[in-house]
Amino acid sequence: IFGTPSAPCLCGEVAKSLVGQLPGSMAPYDRCTDKRDYSTLSNWGEVTCEHIRLDWDVDFTASVLSGSATLSLTSRSAALSIVTLDSRDLDVTGVTVAGVPAAFESGEASEVFGSALRITLPEAMAQGAEFQVCVAYSTSPDSTALQWLTPEQTAGRQHPFVFSQCQAIHARSMLPCIDAPGAKSTYSARVTAPAWATVLMSALEGSSWEGKEAAVPAGKKVFYWDQPVPTSSYLIAVAAGDLASREISNRCRVWSEPSMVEATAFEFSETEAFLQTAEKLAGPYRWTRYDLLCLPPSFPYGGMENPCLTFVTPTLLAGDKSLADVVAHEIAHSWTGNLVTNATWTHFWLNEGWTKWFEQTIMTEIAGDERYFDLRASLGLQALKGSVAHYGPDHEFTCLVPPLEGVDPDDSFSSVPYEKGMHLLFHLQQRVGKPAFLAFFRKYVDAFASRTIATEDFRKFFEDQFADQPDKISGIDWEAWFVQPGMLPVQPSYDLSLVDAVKELAADFIHDRVDQAKLQNPEYDFNSWNSLRQQLFLQELLQACTKSPLPVSTLDKLDSLYHLTGKKNSELRFKWVMMCLKCGKSDILADAAAFAVSQGRMKFVRPLYRALLDTTIRGGRELAIGTFAANRSVYHPICRKMVANDIMNAVAADQRAAGADLQQAVFARGVGFGIGITAAAVGAAIFVIKALKQQG
Repeated sequence: IFGTPSAPCLCGEVAKSLVGQLPGSMAPYDRCTDKRDYSTLSNWGEVTCEHIRLDWDVDFTASVLSGSATLSLTSRSAALSIVTLDSRDLDVTGVTVAGVPAAFESGEASEVFGSALRITLPEAMAQGAEFQVCVAYSTSPDSTALQWLTPEQTAGRQHPFVFSQCQAIHARSMLPCIDAPGAKSTYSARVTAPAWATVLMSALEGSSWEGKEAAVPAGKKVFYWDQPVPTSSYLIAVAAGDLASREISNRCRVWSEPSMVEATAFEFSETEAFLQTAEKLAGPYRWTRYDLLCLPPSFPYGGMENPCLTFVTPTLLAGDKSLADVVAHEIAHSWTGNLVTNATWTHFWLNEGWTKWFEQTIMTEIAGDERYFDLRASLGLQALKGSVAHYGPDHEFTCLVPPLEGVDPDDSFSSVPYEKGMHLLFHLQQRVGKPAFLAFFRKYVDAFASRTIATEDFRKFFEDQFADQPDKISGIDWEAWFVQPGMLPVQPSYDLSLVDAVKELAADFIHDRVDQAKLQNPEYDFNSWNSLRQQLFLQELLQACTKSPLPVSTLDKLDSLYHLTGKKNSELRFKWVMMCLKCGKSDILADAAAFAVSQGRMKFVRPLYRALLDTTIRGGRELAIGTFAANRSVYHPICRKMVANDIMNAVAADQRAAGADLQQAVFARGVGFGIGITAAAVGAAIFVIKALKQQG
């Protein structure tokens, strides 16, 4: 609690030394109890961080943050002589301990985990001793946590922009820290930036330190921030650029570039209602403010639950509030994830599975119809099927509690922890009844607030709460749910009567029996359905396409009726493009490539590139490789890495089949991808630019 691991931990380099040994010595279910963090190089089993003070200058010219990080630490060892912090590509220029210069060195760099920053203390610290370590440093322009945008990459095209994305283990490339979700601390910051810029952080507006105003250089402005609630390092966030805001309630504000602020305020005007509904279910909101920042298009996620300041993608700006439920998801994280946090990334489902369940419960409460939970769950099941198909049903990343020894947590992230986790909770809710499960949820939040939790902790707490009802909880195959790969061990039962007409119309198109009279019936009017029903309709068609492609003539008819190509609603556009690529509709290539480069949300970008690589449409694979090569700089570093891996894996499979060698290292460096890549890149760039111009 409050920065202390919830159980004694084997961390950092000790855990790292076990990489490759554990799978043979650890039974699969043992992962559910394991709180060792294999992603940190720090020695946080020996030292606790209570507070971090950041003093940064934002340098848009050099694309770096420079300044210092001061960590308030407590020794957990009888004679602590070395503090080891996580770092990645940080230029450290000096370290002091309690104001005294200290020796330091950076360990060997790992491509995945960065390097250990080892600080030798001037004198050993006894257990319980409190002391401060100040590290003077600057980030690298290639920091994996920061994306620096040129003016041309912003909506306003006048000023540069920077934003962070630290989940899962990228905080170490923004500050030296104990980069483990189980290590929580408060933090404060003083950030200096150009006078034209606004700096935001995942914290509350603060005041000058110790009542002393810092000298402000000419042409600069200073911002103060304070986060009083203990927070994991992956939730430290910063953004700076030309920003404007609108108040939407007394504790909610939206931020974006000035040209987008009115659209953002409209789209997320229901935020306060979502927040109040969440409080009724989970208890008081403990973070004081809930603000939203709508980022430029390259943000790689739908949303990021940074405390006090959720980051969201502009792909949610549908113009009709139809995709605002992502905000409900990020609000839910204020309890499940930010307050009750997974002990390590192995237990990530405790963040995302719970949050998915909570999001759907919030939206169901607002809709006032229980069938909406089932509808959302059924859509999520399709996403889970897609992830399992991508990895393969026996892949360990399809386990709810996957083995992550020696693995970049980013590589394991998919819909599995979200949807498989949500369906486990849904299954438990159906066993004990919704009223009892809602009461259990409230007790769970209160019991583990400001703590970190492993999977077995959850199981024991659930069984303890329902120990007096053995008939309802007996027979749960926990091992199958937690560590068995593949799809769900229990087939869910949904009430989908809300969408009978949707499924009926989809079946008519699938079987080529569309009745023109039915299309005139308001009950079957796609254009009058809400976004969820429209998504389910397209999902039904897409699922059918995976078994047997629909005729292109059917797709042409759908497009003529519903104007699906270039749809503003990103969820609908995505499903439509994926369907067309699967069915060989060749005139979709332009829109597919344009969609892939118009935003950087990995939920869309990665499947789009995979679909282009796999399509039977002539030129699809070349377009995928060329489009990425020509536009790789517009993507966030995390997205860029993941798409590059997808392309390399796809082409490697082709090369192996042909008996040739793949020069992966050349492509990974961005130099090229074999003979002809330059021509492909140029051709793809022209193709995409033309498509974008055609769409206005």
